[in-house]
Amino acid sequence: MTMTAENETTLVNEEALARRWKERCASGQFSQAVLGLGTIRVMGKAGDAPVQFPRITSLDTLSALEPDEQWAVRAAQAIVIQACDQRRSVLAAAPPQPDSLPMPKPVTTFDPSVETLLVTSIIRGG
Repeated sequence: MTMTAENETTLVNEEALARRWKERCASGQFSQAVLGLGTIRVMGKAGDAPVQFPRITSLDTLSALEPDEQWAVRAAQAIVIQACDQRRSVLAAAPPQPDSLPMPKPVTTFDPSVETLLVTSIIRGG
């Protein structure tokens, strides 16, 4: 199977956006609409794989972001959609607070304002 020119261009653009997003995270230079960094932790056999995304008040503010920031939000949203499609639990977790236990809440849609999302492993009985 060969790639079409359009697919190759899309792949190159995706790679460029991913690279730019990584650079932006390292520099800390975000658009004004960004509240901070959010993290999705995808649990798997080898531990958890953290994926960072720009936290914003809602998906309605996506157009106020730079292209790489938009890409990162869409990638995070795709992770949540895929996890839900696979019947994996997705939990929104608040940052730890002194004198209180964290109480993660199940979610079924991506909320770009949440600071931490956890995607659990698929547990199979045997």
